[in-house]
Amino acid sequence: MPYAIELFLDERADRRVRQMWAALDAAGVMSLGGRPGTDHHPHVTLSVFQEGDPDQVADVLRPVLATTAGLPLQLAGLGFFLTDEAVAFLAVIPSGRLLTLHRQVHEAVAPIAEGIWPYYRPDALLPHCTLATGVTDRATVADVVAGLPIPIPALASAAYLVEVPGGHSRTALTPITGINPR
Repeated sequence: MPYAIELFLDERADRRVRQMWAALDAAGVMSLGGRPGTDHHPHVTLSVFQEGDPDQVADVLRPVLATTAGLPLQLAGLGFFLTDEAVAFLAVIPSGRLLTLHRQVHEAVAPIAEGIWPYYRPDALLPHCTLATGVTDRATVADVVAGLPIPIPALASAAYLVEVPGGHSRTALTPITGINPR
């Protein structure tokens, strides 16, 4: 089963991304948050892998991610991955601290996980917060997002190991803080 390592956003940023999701849904573009039967939270993904023991992955990642809460994440602009998945996203400015954390996560997970997705490997990551997948009308997405305030200053509130797809099963990888979403 695939898993993602996700940084959840602080309460204010979480709320603003959810407003974008709701506006996209209202405009006829199914957002990540509007997908039936899922439980997604606004997030920035550090890695996705096909197979690995989730308990072992969590154990090796907890020390790496222990000080992640409060990491600044500036959601700066709209972008699209023009792949088969046709993803609309908010690009995250790739700070040195975020890229260092990403590399540390990759180095910790690579020996114990199989099938790390190519877009999440070091020197290939484009940090982002997904708005919608399967986008066929990029103009509508651009119109909706243009009507909402960007950039969105955010802080990482916590890190989770999340089952893909759907986001239902989550394992906390960081201590509980006062920067929790919702």
